[in-house]
Amino acid sequence: MDLTIFSLPMKLILLLSALLTLSTHARAFEFKGTVKSEDGKPLAGVQILTYAPAGPAKILGIQVQSSSKRYEITTGADGGFSIPGHGRLVYFHRADVRPLTKIVELTATRLDVVMEDGGRSLWKIPACSAQEKSTRVGVGSMVNVPKNVMVKDAKDRFEDGGYLFGYRVGERVELLVNWWESSSLEPLEKYLFESKQFSLRMWTSDDKWGYEYRGTLSNGKVWRRIAIKNGAIAYQENSKEAATLFDSMLDTVCFDKSAVKW
Repeated sequence: MDLTIFSLPMKLILLLSALLTLSTHARAFEFKGTVKSEDGKPLAGVQILTYAPAGPAKILGIQVQSSSKRYEITTGADGGFSIPGHGRLVYFHRADVRPLTKIVELTATRLDVVMEDGGRSLWKIPACSAQEKSTRVGVGSMVNVPKNVMVKDAKDRFEDGGYLFGYRVGERVELLVNWWESSSLEPLEKYLFESKQFSLRMWTSDDKWGYEYRGTLSNGKVWRRIAIKNGAIAYQENSKEAATLFDSMLDTVCFDKSAVKW
């Protein structure tokens, strides 16, 4: 029997054990699958994005840090894909089909998905007219503001400006936030993981496009996010009363593409 390990200091043994555990959880699993249309045909050219845990970034005696590795590939002619590793969220996109976000276990090694025709769910947001730009509020996404909604210019909080819209529910002021700076098309992961349900669709306005996510959290609060890579307009963890009011603003939004600088 090899007794070498028992000669090591206890702190070092515990550190080795912790590193082994982290490495086990972060181990990459090859991830394969297929992407097909509703009628069973393979979909080529679907972009797939995921962030896989990359394990401890430091070793022995130095603070252990976690990191992630980005994988972005496209499906082949047969609709198939293979990724060296994956995270719990996997994003699928092709311009003519409805975007899809899947939550999977880190140990999953295969996923076969069906993507819907994009025409049925596509949201066409009208471009803002000159008159609408003079009467609405917002940067990029512009909305009509009801009299019972407070507005605060938040240009100092964001790179290229933004607005806070507030609605009072009892003692609480709930917010709809419009910001304009480099942004993700996807919401924070916590809103996807903590939602009882969520939906996703693509929106377009002339030649610009982005995603709209909306969902209901396990505590009954609701959230909604309309995003482009330049910015977004969103509310999060709101009561149904506030969400209903903000939805009336968002459902009639127009888009000012002159705000897009890249």
